[in-house]
Amino acid sequence: MKFFFLLIILLNFNYINAQKADFDLRVKLSKLKMQTVELHNEILKNNKDLKKINIDIKRNKQKQLIYNQYIEDREDVAESLVYLMRENIYLSQFNSIIKNIHEKSDDYVTKQLLRKFYLDRTKISINNFFSGLEGIKDLEIDLEEKQKISKEKKKELNNKLSNLEKKIKEVAFLQKKMKVDQAFKKKEKKFKKKAKNLNDLVKGVKSKPKKIKKNTKKTIQMPVQGTIISDFGEGKDLNKSKYGLVFSVVEDSFITSPFNGIVVFAGKFRSYGNLVIIENDNNLLTILSGMNKIIISTGNEVLKGEPIAKVFVERENQIYFELRYRGKVIDPKSEVEIL
Repeated sequence: MKFFFLLIILLNFNYINAQKADFDLRVKLSKLKMQTVELHNEILKNNKDLKKINIDIKRNKQKQLIYNQYIEDREDVAESLVYLMRENIYLSQFNSIIKNIHEKSDDYVTKQLLRKFYLDRTKISINNFFSGLEGIKDLEIDLEEKQKISKEKKKELNNKLSNLEKKIKEVAFLQKKMKVDQAFKKKEKKFKKKAKNLNDLVKGVKSKPKKIKKNTKKTIQMPVQGTIISDFGEGKDLNKSKYGLVFSVVEDSFITSPFNGIVVFAGKFRSYGNLVIIENDNNLLTILSGMNKIIISTGNEVLKGEPIAKVFVERENQIYFELRYRGKVIDPKSEVEIL
């Protein structure tokens, strides 16, 4: 009897310890996920700043070219100086008076007017010439400063990217320790084979409609930084792009979750290639495809802005983003918050 009670106490103790360990793991994972979101947002800002600096550097170099061309083209300076030297113009007021007394030619007034014109023109050209030199000097100083900032931003960006990759690996490691609802995995496996098209797949893996929480619907952000090349309703592909947005991505990027939710599908599906489906408690469901690598698994909980996939740009990549509410396709732009 005593042994029986001891066994019950031991089992309860183990259960409590297991529950505590699971809770601690969830807390640690949640904090780590938050860090990945914050770090990725910092990377986006850093990348945006770097692009702006690079644009400024290009403009600076263009201005320097214009200044250099302007200085090289100052032929009027040389022309005026040659004329003045040929006519033996004395620049001082005293020499001008002496020359005026001794020279009595008929075209004296005309020559004086011409000399004055060329002298004024020369003064302006010389001033512009030296202003151009000063301008180039200022531009060179500005360029040096911007190139220094650009170098620092690139270093900072690379460090943050390296740190993010490290944290993503930590998240993946902890995710494997978490208990995942196997119902998601079973539905994924079943409908991946059974579904004939995307609609069949979505209907098979999504959960039943839930009651909406007030003021929580519009908490969505774009999943990637890129140019929208096909808007909602514009796509020619009736099976895909017509019902969502298509982004052109021209640099290595992370694809992030548009909202807090749970992954109900993550893998390859027919012509879509890599496909991720995420749903939340407010009956919103998103479909993302076109990624090179998926870094989350079915059953994982994800945060808004959390990296879920990657794009490696060897050529122009296209990311498809579709949004559904209660099973109905909606325009993502109507729900996406302005960041």
